[in-house]
Amino acid sequence: MVENLKNNLKKSFSNGPKAKIMLGLIICLFCVTSVIISMRKTVNVSIDGNQETFVTYKQNVKDVLQEQGYSINEKDKVQPSLEAKISKDQTIAVKKAVLVNIVIAGTGREILTAEDTIGDMLVQEAEILEAEGVQYKAEDIVTPSRETVISEDMNIQLVNVLEEEVTDLEAIPYETEQSVDYGQLDTYREVTKLGVSGEKEVTYKVLKHDDQIVAKVKVGEKPITAPENESVIVGGSTLKVNRSGESYQSKKTMYMESTAYSGGGITATGRRVAYNPGGLSVIAVDPRVIPLGSLVEVAGYGRAIAADTGGAIKGNIIDVYFDSSSVCSSWGRKYDVEVNVIAYPGEW
Repeated sequence: MVENLKNNLKKSFSNGPKAKIMLGLIICLFCVTSVIISMRKTVNVSIDGNQETFVTYKQNVKDVLQEQGYSINEKDKVQPSLEAKISKDQTIAVKKAVLVNIVIAGTGREILTAEDTIGDMLVQEAEILEAEGVQYKAEDIVTPSRETVISEDMNIQLVNVLEEEVTDLEAIPYETEQSVDYGQLDTYREVTKLGVSGEKEVTYKVLKHDDQIVAKVKVGEKPITAPENESVIVGGSTLKVNRSGESYQSKKTMYMESTAYSGGGITATGRRVAYNPGGLSVIAVDPRVIPLGSLVEVAGYGRAIAADTGGAIKGNIIDVYFDSSSVCSSWGRKYDVEVNVIAYPGEW
């Protein structure tokens, strides 16, 4: 093309100096024009989906955007990069960063981001969060979910989830070994040996949300020292008052069914039957319930010795002796009669 131009100019001008100068100027003008035309490009710019098309002579993305008055923040996403060269019919996509509020342990933090989803943003901004003392992990609870698309002024709650094992020293309680002294009232208590608690190492798996314990499960324990049991003597007698107003100690109180019998004779233990309101009378018992030879106090009857048995006296029943059948009839069959054991055989 340039050669044709030269030939045409030679035909139109002489070979003098002026012609050569004119020819040189025309060739330079042509070259400059060709360069300018080659630099002219049509560019499509998309800002958050809003597209504009214009002509530019700039060579890279950054210069094109500055030429058109677009302000680019360091958090904005630009594709291709700001340093990329512009080609014909180039498309430049810009996603502007928006401000979101992340609430962590009740404290809000504003972050500028151009990421698509909450999950992408948390990964991208992990270093910034860590600089503020927050170590984001996949186990953390995020509300809304990580898949949620980010929008401007969105509130995001991040709960730091931590699972760890902790070990505590705990006491092993001692037990109390108790023996009964029926010679003492039930209000009596004597510690003959002090108890000492033991110690154990207990391991727990602890789940925390923002440093607050939400679950604690024991996963193991190891004894360190064994406990030493306490030894105690307690009184086994109860202070009672009979119908004569006399007080006595009861080793055992029972509420029993009672019948009555008469007719004299010798008891199963070889003792003569007797009814002695001022002394000791005789009653028949089931030896499995009240041992023969026990000293008892029967409410409404008096003090007696368990010295007899009977074929019908089985279980929680006694048969009291009277001297006459008429008194036996008056006694009849009673229920819930209070019977107190004052002393067992060999104790009186």
